[in-house]
Amino acid sequence: VENLIQNLAQQNGRKIGLSRRDFLKTSSGMAVAFMAMNEVFGQYFDVHAEEMLDTSVHAELWPKNEFIFDVQTHHVAMGKNEPLGFRIMAWPFNEELRGKKPKKGDLTFNNYVKEIFLDSEVDVACLSGVASKVLDVINVDEMVEARNTVNAMSGSQRMLSHGPIAPYIPNFLEEAERQATVLKVDAWKFYTGVFNKFGEYPWWMDDEDKLYPFYDKIKQWGVNTVCVHKGLPFVRRLKPGQPDYSRPTDIKKVALDHPELNIVIYHSGFKDDNPNLAPEDEYLDENAYLPWTTDLCQDRINNPSMTNVYMELGTTLGHTIITHPKICAHLLGQIIQAFGSDHVLFGTDSIWWGSPQWQIEALRRFQIPLEMQEKFGYSAITEDDKKKILGLNAAKLYQINVSETRKQIAVDRMTHLKERYLEEGGQPSNNQYGWVVT
Repeated sequence: VENLIQNLAQQNGRKIGLSRRDFLKTSSGMAVAFMAMNEVFGQYFDVHAEEMLDTSVHAELWPKNEFIFDVQTHHVAMGKNEPLGFRIMAWPFNEELRGKKPKKGDLTFNNYVKEIFLDSEVDVACLSGVASKVLDVINVDEMVEARNTVNAMSGSQRMLSHGPIAPYIPNFLEEAERQATVLKVDAWKFYTGVFNKFGEYPWWMDDEDKLYPFYDKIKQWGVNTVCVHKGLPFVRRLKPGQPDYSRPTDIKKVALDHPELNIVIYHSGFKDDNPNLAPEDEYLDENAYLPWTTDLCQDRINNPSMTNVYMELGTTLGHTIITHPKICAHLLGQIIQAFGSDHVLFGTDSIWWGSPQWQIEALRRFQIPLEMQEKFGYSAITEDDKKKILGLNAAKLYQINVSETRKQIAVDRMTHLKERYLEEGGQPSNNQYGWVVT
């Protein structure tokens, strides 16, 4: 795929007077990438040959009329260490970063605003984080400050913020109350599979002693959406008999015991990130079992009342849709089959991966091949499904009035800033910044 993209970019860029690198930053460059992937993997992406030479064709074929809500974004707070080494790890995955030395500031607030709101079509973004000293890149106060700054600067609601929380935090319930009532976080974020060090420990969501008092409290405070990192385990090597707390085996009981909660499974509970994915035909068995995700889908099918569980795409989408589209097709097919397209949320893990735009483009164009639909009973992903996934589902979950919000966004200061940025020659970078998956 890489060689084909480079050759096509060189050929088509020369025809319109652009270098290969500059061509790949354009919508035509994006079209070339999808064309190359279809050539290698099969027809997973809707792409037209004329897009490769005329950037105006993209605007005609793909009008920007979706409401896009990215429910998983990240940046590093000022003064904290940026995990820049992960950008180097992305060199085999992203030609645009290959050979580029990471620089300070790539993962901080200013570039976050640029990559999320200027270089992509994201309308609203949720900032996420982890309550951990080991993985400390931003704390809840810094997250809320970033949210408030962007919203004040925009004059509209462009950002939400999670409240990262865990039972090992001193005065756990008191801190949760502060986040809910003083900081006014918009939802909670759990990482159940953290490292067992510095007084922190992994835990299960269905621990009745540690977590159920928290669930009772948050219902009173009105912040009843709980997002949890499941899958993509931090701890890869387990001792014999050691449980894997990143596995979503605890979701069913919590969902059934607390139907008033909305539980969002980040990364769709999928076990393996890109470096741990074998070639597709080796990874998939005859039943297309996806470690951990298929199990969670079966829980949902067996328990029709689990309507309070949502599947977020996150890094699982980013790590499969480009390099392992067959796995991605099974992922989308299974979670839509089990949970419904109205219970799937779009999140990108940006800006670890750069601007969300490449994932927006990929999902917008993606389809499950007909032969897979017929063999496994998957539904085709309709345009209506994609609109729900890209933003309408999350807007409903977070009680955002889409019509009113779009009116405000159309005339807000962020939109004016973006217009000036594009007039002055700003181009989406289409970069991705590394392998961090918090």
